[in-house]
Amino acid sequence: MGVGRLAPHRIRARYAQALREIPLPVRSFGGIDPGGLTTVAETEVGGRPVRFGVLYGIPRLWITFPEHLPPILGFVTGFDGTAAIAAKPELHITELDHLGWVRQPGRTTALKRAAVAAWQAARRECEG
Repeated sequence: MGVGRLAPHRIRARYAQALREIPLPVRSFGGIDPGGLTTVAETEVGGRPVRFGVLYGIPRLWITFPEHLPPILGFVTGFDGTAAIAAKPELHITELDHLGWVRQPGRTTALKRAAVAAWQAARRECEG
């Protein structure tokens, strides 16, 4: 008895669903040094200059504010797709001091859009 030709997709879908239902522990990222990030893009969102950076070996795109304290906003994940359309970015706020700013209308969407553009540009440059 076979599992069918779509079994890997079904298994992945069930695994993803199970992960969403399990409360996973979240580590504190309070010790991230903005100076240690490799900057991949800079833009302006909501009147603030925003930098996107990466740390070696950690698959997330960090968001920093070079002119505000605390300088770290959080990070974006969900760049699994190869095309910008397939990306489903998730914004994770690690500094609650910036939460009010992020919740203003359109800012979360603008940050995610800029993060996807920065990720795709950095990926194109790295892969050639």
